Amino acid sequence: MSKENIDKTIRVNNPITNELIGEVAISSSDEINIKLDIANQVAQEYNLSTLFQRQKLLRIFRFGVLKNMEQFIRTICSETGKKYDEGLIEVFISLEHLKNTTDNLFETLKKQNRRVGVFKTKKAWTEYEPLGVAAIISPWNYPLILTISPLVEALLAGNAVILKPSEKTPLTAALLKNIWDQSTGKPKLFQLVNGDAQAGEQLVSSHKTNVVCFTGSTMVGKKIAETCASIFKPVILELGGKDPMLILSDANLDRAVEAALWGGFSNAGQTCISVEHIFVEEICYLSFIDKLSILIKKMSSGPEDEEIGSISVKSNFDKVNAQINEVRSQASIIEGKSKGGWFIPPTIVINPKEDTKLLRQETFGPVMTIHPFRSDTEVVKKINFSGYGLSASIFGKDKKRMHYIAKKIKTGTICFNDVLTNYGISDLPFGGIGLSGIGKVHGQEGVRSFSLQKSYLRNRIQFQSEFWWYKNRGKYSDLIKRFIKWYYS
Repeated sequence: MSKENIDKTIRVNNPITNELIGEVAISSSDEINIKLDIANQVAQEYNLSTLFQRQKLLRIFRFGVLKNMEQFIRTICSETGKKYDEGLIEVFISLEHLKNTTDNLFETLKKQNRRVGVFKTKKAWTEYEPLGVAAIISPWNYPLILTISPLVEALLAGNAVILKPSEKTPLTAALLKNIWDQSTGKPKLFQLVNGDAQAGEQLVSSHKTNVVCFTGSTMVGKKIAETCASIFKPVILELGGKDPMLILSDANLDRAVEAALWGGFSNAGQTCISVEHIFVEEICYLSFIDKLSILIKKMSSGPEDEEIGSISVKSNFDKVNAQINEVRSQASIIEGKSKGGWFIPPTIVINPKEDTKLLRQETFGPVMTIHPFRSDTEVVKKINFSGYGLSASIFGKDKKRMHYIAKKIKTGTICFNDVLTNYGISDLPFGGIGLSGIGKVHGQEGVRSFSLQKSYLRNRIQFQSEFWWYKNRGKYSDLIKRFIKWYYS
């Protein structure tokens, strides 16, 4: 998406038409500091709010989002180049997460009694309490769902929130903030700052934020992790992926082909859990390629009725094309159609070399590679080679074999005979390992990621002193030794 900063303003152009569709003011360092102070002030009260109060607030917010569904779809599509149905799905999944995370709050954050073992006169339990102020830095590829999900989790956990959306897609966040203010009447509880990496760095390094949630590239995530580690600040990092799809010999090939098309090409492949590598068991490798080729050649990227939308950001458009061009003389390539502009045709690259950027780096475009394999050991080694570990899918019928392979893959999520749907399951935690990040969003784990788990203890029966205190030193030694030998034998 073409943007330029003029007079401290971010101008937003539609990536398909290059038409100016809006602009937002850049937040100065002083303005960010003022908002941090406000967040800390309002947090002092909101951190003590009840779960019921938070539920009521977020339900009101959900009704506001629902009421403005069409405006969200139009805004998402205009600043990202998505197709209408893709914008609709993003709103749908956002509302699903908002509803279920809110409805399940009591189960998520309820007090939990803990066993006291031999200390029968004691009572022990844990409670989840807010961390204070949460800083959320969201990306451009899904400007609503990847913003609203951590936002809702942080607010339900009892934190005040400062959000910095991507400077590439600030209009969806601006709409979200406007609806929050109008529906809840609490503008200070959720504040918005706009800017580039410098604004994000200020939120991350500030001692006025107590937890950071970042969704974006692995390179930036590493820098944020280093900054947070230096000041012992909790961090949630949802980073890149290089997601594999495994096709076993007993798989339903027709379903696997349809899944590959959706998993690799939806949102023009600009999804962290997009299918980027397909590994097909050798016995059905050529058959799978034939079926896939027939359908890909009928697909196209374009601005109208074509299946695939545009690339949202010019730098990403250039990167994806560079990866494809690097392998054009080395591997067979099967392509659909495209209509110029920032549209990249749906592309399959047949078994490229391991030292190419297409295999070593996240692609983030409508491009998949396809590779044959002979053994489970071989394919697992190839999958784990990338260092990414966000999601994977396995297609087949032999459940025992599929589970065996799944256990060997280093990843945060496995889908059996399905792709991408795991992100829509609001109660299923989402997060990766390795180059794909640390921490979880979604489900109980997501809300708890924005919480402090605090341990409590009190006396059921209170004596003047405990037998191990100084006052009773030596009085009960023989008795304690006899008890230890009896109880632990």
